[in-house]
Amino acid sequence: MERDEKKLLKHLGNYLKTLRIKRGTSLNIFAYENDLTTATVSRIENGVVDTKISTLIKYAKGLETPLETILQNLHIDYTNNF
Repeated sequence: MERDEKKLLKHLGNYLKTLRIKRGTSLNIFAYENDLTTATVSRIENGVVDTKISTLIKYAKGLETPLETILQNLHIDYTNNF
C-alpha cells in the first residue's frame, strides 16, 4: 500500500473513531449493534485495513451520519493519486 493510501486510511479511521466516541459508544457495543466484529472496527479505526463500501455503509448507519459526510471529510485531492 502506498504512503498516501495509508495516510488516507488513518484519517478515515481517526474520523470514524471520533464520531463513535462523540456518540458515547464503546468499540464493543458499536461492533455488536452494527453486525461488525470488534477486530474489524479496531482495524478500521486504526487505519490498518482498506475496508469495503458495504462496511462503510454499516458504519455510517451506526453513526447516524450520511456516508457522503464521512467521505467529504477525507478532503481527497482528485487531481492527484490521493
